[in-house]
Amino acid sequence: MNSPGRRLGSLMIGFLPAALLAGAAGLAVAQAPADQAPASAAARALPEIDLSPQILFQVLAAEIAAQRGDVGSSAATYLSLARRTRDPRLAQRATELSLAARAPDRALTAAQLWLEIEPGSRLAAQTVDALQLSTGALSAAEPTLRTRLERARRDGTLAHTYESLQAALLRAPDKKQALALLERLAAPDQSVAAARLALAAVASAAEAHERAATEAAEAHRLAPGDENTAVMAARYGARAPGGLTNALTLLERFIEREPRSLEARFTLGRLLSQAGRADDARAQFEAALALDPTNPVILFSLAQVAAQAGQSSLAQSYLQRYLDLPAEIARDNAIAMLFLGQIAEEEKRFEDAIGWYAKIDSGEQVDTARIRRALLLGRLKRVDEALYVLREDIPDDPRGRARLVAVEAQVLREAGRYADAFKVLDDALGRQPDDTDLLYDHAMAAEKVNRLDLLEASLRKLIEAKPDHAHAYNALGYTLADRNLRLTEAQRLIEKALELAPDDAHILDSMGWVLFRRGDLEGAIRYLRKAFALRADVEIGVHLGEVLWQAGMQDEARRLWRDARDREPANEVLRETLVRLNISL
Repeated sequence: MNSPGRRLGSLMIGFLPAALLAGAAGLAVAQAPADQAPASAAARALPEIDLSPQILFQVLAAEIAAQRGDVGSSAATYLSLARRTRDPRLAQRATELSLAARAPDRALTAAQLWLEIEPGSRLAAQTVDALQLSTGALSAAEPTLRTRLERARRDGTLAHTYESLQAALLRAPDKKQALALLERLAAPDQSVAAARLALAAVASAAEAHERAATEAAEAHRLAPGDENTAVMAARYGARAPGGLTNALTLLERFIEREPRSLEARFTLGRLLSQAGRADDARAQFEAALALDPTNPVILFSLAQVAAQAGQSSLAQSYLQRYLDLPAEIARDNAIAMLFLGQIAEEEKRFEDAIGWYAKIDSGEQVDTARIRRALLLGRLKRVDEALYVLREDIPDDPRGRARLVAVEAQVLREAGRYADAFKVLDDALGRQPDDTDLLYDHAMAAEKVNRLDLLEASLRKLIEAKPDHAHAYNALGYTLADRNLRLTEAQRLIEKALELAPDDAHILDSMGWVLFRRGDLEGAIRYLRKAFALRADVEIGVHLGEVLWQAGMQDEARRLWRDARDREPANEVLRETLVRLNISL
């Protein structure tokens, strides 16, 4: 038989996982430099605690709970064990699991216990610092951060320490306070490029873009041959007002000195594209591609530049090269297929677009591709196929289901099947009665089947749930105005919508329309002209045309209607207006 006096220190070696998480919930157990790795389990100062059946059972139960997804319970068990046994590995494990459970306050408690038990552990100290910064306890972290920097100055590890400190401060909830803290800490290191670069990063996060540009430029002056510093100086410089030209110059000069700098060329290409210099951007991307011919990011960027320049065939060739890269090169084929589908759509090659979208069967782009495919099938009058695509794999999450229902209703509406569209949304709203997106879509579908009672009920409920939903007020006000009902109330609703979104063209159109219904032609024309100037939408143009017609400006009205007919010959609002006014163009 085994002795009941087995030690926790000896038997736990190899059982507990090592540091598992490097960023769960946006936080991280701090990572020690390779030459400062934590001591092995055998070398750590461990408590002389008997591994009792109760402790062993709790550890096993906590691990099983974590594997089954009950990470919070597992973390609580480990924290309780760490307090009882004073074993630093248990406290470390409690920290890691608390992060996985998105419980930063509990993680900080566990990390502080870990550091209390193992005060010589740099990893524990850095983890406490990172968690204090991430949870906003900046003043509590300042003394230990100052000590870390003093040690780094002696050890010659300032660059690494500032990189670690920058990453932690970027997770602080108050970026302005984080910047003020870093300014105090970095005061002795103004001649250290890494310190100035860290200041630039935190200043940028605090939206102090001019300060970020200044700090990054100083970092580049201190380390003129470092590619990363040059790239970051250009990026931060480009974000400052009027800084794009200087950023381009900085990178062009750097590349003259270091022509094989891949990241600098790539960044220069991006900034040239941002400046509207597509040909120059493409030249830089091509030069970067010559340095790294199988780089998927560069190939995709070349496709983007070509597409923006209207060179769709060239964009497609780059995307095909992207897809033809060897299998071992990591990239996201789905995003290239989505891009190819979008190009095909723009060129009205709808069957090709559907084919590209159909190839995307997994990953982040799958829902977007599925929706685009269904909408195209609907527009090709293949409505049953479109509905099958939308219904073949229903997502588990309510938001995903509501999104697909909205698209299904759109397909049916565009096919003129208004009653079917309303039923789809009515059924969905019965399942998810408080979904605000469904409430809006349900109201719009109710209008198409002349159920104004349901339209108003859904919009009133939406306004109650989201009193800042400008389009809910607008939809109800416009519907009443369009039917010449309760015009005073309709105007009040639209005024509320305009208060929330004063430059929205559709709401301005509604205001023009309700004023027209109330006989204020001058006011109506003023609002409708403003709406049409902001957005030359066909239906806004049709409304403006009708008001101008009634005001005696019939030549201008005809011009607007002819333009609307040329752009959307089947537009229902245009057709109804011309029939009602007995006008032929």
